[in-house]
Amino acid sequence: MTLKIRNTRDLTRDPRSREPWPENFVEWNKPRDPKLLDELGRILDQAEDEKPLQDFYTQQSYLLAVAFAPHRCWIFPKPRFGGGKLIPDFLYCDRNSLGYAWTIIELESPLAAPTNKDGSVSKALHHAVEQIHDYRRWVRDYALFEDQQGLKGLNSDCEGLVVIGRREERTELERQRLAEFRKQKIDIASYDRLVNDAREHLAFINHHSTTTAKSRRSDRI
Repeated sequence: MTLKIRNTRDLTRDPRSREPWPENFVEWNKPRDPKLLDELGRILDQAEDEKPLQDFYTQQSYLLAVAFAPHRCWIFPKPRFGGGKLIPDFLYCDRNSLGYAWTIIELESPLAAPTNKDGSVSKALHHAVEQIHDYRRWVRDYALFEDQQGLKGLNSDCEGLVVIGRREERTELERQRLAEFRKQKIDIASYDRLVNDAREHLAFINHHSTTTAKSRRSDRI
């Protein structure tokens, strides 16, 4: 799920492009203040659990969306499956030529580790993965209900993303253990990976915006 820069022609400025969830639409190709990343870094360094990160990404969902190489996308903080029976941290939806593609996102503590010292899967990661499986089982059994609630195209084949811990050197065994979750369509990422993806994307978008503006001014001269 590494960042891939998409050409902005994939988007449209037509307000109808925000449908069917205009309040959750993410303008991922809009220039932003790089100080946002400094704020995220401070929160990440001081956080003792995932709640401050949940609050930050709820307010700045753009910095979460760019980890997915978006086309036209929406983010839903704390969606309520079954009217509140199950509540993932976030739902991400991207719409491309194939239709709607959904990802369930679970945030764990930045102080937690995805693996134990012996390379086995940690309790925190196991818990997050099981939560994603629970959400998928619900969607499998009640897909029509969720579709009627407005979550168009959501199904149990959706992707999963667990964000846990900070970046650190991993043994080959640890890398293999984490990679095995891809067989379950679940990606495991550190918070630092998301920050680096956002930093790369923000630099590109801001540079592109500045270059385009200068070009337009030159054309008018």
